[in-house]
Amino acid sequence: MKVIQANKYFYLKGGAERYMLDLSARLKERGHEVIPFAMDHPDNLETPDRRFFPSQVHTGEAHMGWQGVRTVGRMMYSFESRRKMKQLIRQRKPDLCHLHNIYTQLSPSFLPVLKSQGVPIVMTVHDHHLISPQYNIWATGCGEDYRNVGVVKACVTKFHKDSRLASTVQTAAFKLHKLLGLYKKSVDVFICPSRYMKRQLVIGGFPEQKIEVIPYGMNVRHIEPRYDHDGYVLFVGRLSEEKGVETIIRAAKLLEDIPFKIVGRGPQSAWLHKLAHGHANIEFLGFKSGKELEELYRGAVAVLLPSRVHENFPLAALEAMSYGKPVIASDVGGVGEIVQDRQTGFLVDPVNLDGWVESILRVFHGEARKFGEQARKRIEDTYPYERHIQQIMALYSNLT
Repeated sequence: MKVIQANKYFYLKGGAERYMLDLSARLKERGHEVIPFAMDHPDNLETPDRRFFPSQVHTGEAHMGWQGVRTVGRMMYSFESRRKMKQLIRQRKPDLCHLHNIYTQLSPSFLPVLKSQGVPIVMTVHDHHLISPQYNIWATGCGEDYRNVGVVKACVTKFHKDSRLASTVQTAAFKLHKLLGLYKKSVDVFICPSRYMKRQLVIGGFPEQKIEVIPYGMNVRHIEPRYDHDGYVLFVGRLSEEKGVETIIRAAKLLEDIPFKIVGRGPQSAWLHKLAHGHANIEFLGFKSGKELEELYRGAVAVLLPSRVHENFPLAALEAMSYGKPVIASDVGGVGEIVQDRQTGFLVDPVNLDGWVESILRVFHGEARKFGEQARKRIEDTYPYERHIQQIMALYSNLT
């Protein structure tokens, strides 16, 4: 089977890219041919299919000028993406297209091309952008919900990149794509990793019969769990407002006998360092990967996931539990489908600081091993990666 894997980036940039690349590798292992379709970018992996990639547009900051005009045009409707997809289909003759995050850098403008050529389309829904101009939806008490925001209000609120221009264009593009029905009309099956996300799509007007829930899986064959620890709690992720790292800092200030290790980088890095200044139990480690990150997981008492937005189905929780670690997480979105409260960790209101402090103390002083063993067993029993691949392949087969 020849399968297009379409995503805005073709390198390891975030969770969606990690999933897409892992899935592509597994498909190749099974003898299938994977055809990437992404925006041309200097960090992309090498591929002979690069000739089909639409040109790069710059999206890091909102700005005027020719590059800004190109980016806005790409967001709204990309004739280049349509043309390149036509060329790809004509030359590579794919059997199916699997979409991931295609917003902005690719746009959904190429979907009718696939439809007209009889290529079935499935889409893994990694975030909220099908139902909201926001990629993230804030949890109660953490921020505003802009699902139904108008273009004028979007300009005033600056919810996207703290920019009036970016917020206005983001909302206008969302409303145009919704009006044209590009996703609803073209995609044959929407794959939701969580029941939570399926509910959100149905509320947003997507037909329930076109939505399948297929949770992510974890390959734990090479992950040796560790049920003892080195006496610290751990955060791994982006240092940004929606990840709720501020909650960790404030909890750490009240628990000065417990070491806190924070792994990651992001736009709040300088502010969080300033907030933690003078507290020796808080250590910022920057970006870590590979063996270094593995050892940090293995030495932790518990892993913290203090998100202030409704997470879809965070791979970070699966990863922590694979190492035999309890997860203390915000009770948001689909997180409760992974973390079982008082069995594999704790679920806490994201803005309840007392709840975070209590949960950290309870895990630190007695329940870490029991919860960790139950966490690893849950990953093995409920989220094996092989089962996930089998479900994806069954879906492919039903459409081709």
